[in-house]
Amino acid sequence: MARKLFSRRILAAIGAVAIAGTVLAGCSSTSSSSSGGSAALTNLTLGSPGIPPVISGLLPYIASKQGFYKKYGLNVTIKSFATGTDATRAAATGQIDVAIMPPAQIVQLAAAGSQLVGIQGQEFPDWVVVSTDPSVNSCASLKGQSIGVDAIGGIRYIALLQMLRTCNLAITDVHPLAFAGNANPAALVAGQLKVSVLHLNEVYSVESQGKTLTTAIKMSTAVPNTMYEMYGTTKAALAKNRPAYVKLVAAQIAAINWMNNPKNAAAVAQYATVTGGTKSDLTKAMAQYRALDFWSTKDASMPELNVNNMIQSQIKAGNITAAKAPTYAAITDLTVFADAEKLVAKNGD
Repeated sequence: MARKLFSRRILAAIGAVAIAGTVLAGCSSTSSSSSGGSAALTNLTLGSPGIPPVISGLLPYIASKQGFYKKYGLNVTIKSFATGTDATRAAATGQIDVAIMPPAQIVQLAAAGSQLVGIQGQEFPDWVVVSTDPSVNSCASLKGQSIGVDAIGGIRYIALLQMLRTCNLAITDVHPLAFAGNANPAALVAGQLKVSVLHLNEVYSVESQGKTLTTAIKMSTAVPNTMYEMYGTTKAALAKNRPAYVKLVAAQIAAINWMNNPKNAAAVAQYATVTGGTKSDLTKAMAQYRALDFWSTKDASMPELNVNNMIQSQIKAGNITAAKAPTYAAITDLTVFADAEKLVAKNGD
């Protein structure tokens, strides 16, 4: 019964994404005239992780549905990918303009020669490792467990690896099982998994369907000063069409300001149901995200300490060499956010 209920939620969310995709359809990095003879809009395609989207994809979804992209002169097509890893690869190869990227993958691709750059970030991770078995209640107790992730090398996998290190465990001490996108909650509900890496909102969703979850470890406390995600593009694309990327970030700053306004809490929770949860569960989750400052406008949310920690973690993991490791300056551009802030202030958003 629980499995069927979760499946219906996912199907409804997929339908919502399909409708949104129809509304947002457009060509990449070109101009088109909007209806009614208004000024031409610049088209951008943004890659978002998860089908339906995971919680990190909520910001662009709201920026689109609330009209912030259009207000700032953009027609943004949100293209959903199974994982953030897939979206990042698409941006790196020029298939799309920009993507929500796992920072570790930006580091790895940059070390391999890809010219990627982050223009806006999300600093605070919401990852937790949870279990339906109450005896799996600590980092150390994860040894030998099969643990749900999104993909081998995906963002949940990387988060798990980082959390395991805090109790001197390696990824080889556990058995990662890949469930693409946000299929991990459904697998927990169906009993296919008993341990998984989840987003905060997914914890509420699983528990509302009768599963009692025990938290083994939280990334926000176990791995401080890390990075969650970045909005990234190629340096060539940014150089070619910088004003469009400034407008993109400006629209997202305006959307975050709207999301953080308490009077919009119910509307934000309703929009968040695109991730597959219920409005009731997501009302609770969104309050937690606001407390976490998950979507922030205080700065570009790409602190040098945090990004450098991510670079060093990739060196320690053996994913890149110190000689090939990119510098902080090489993979971030804070000027885009600075110019976007000025645009938002000018527009009163």
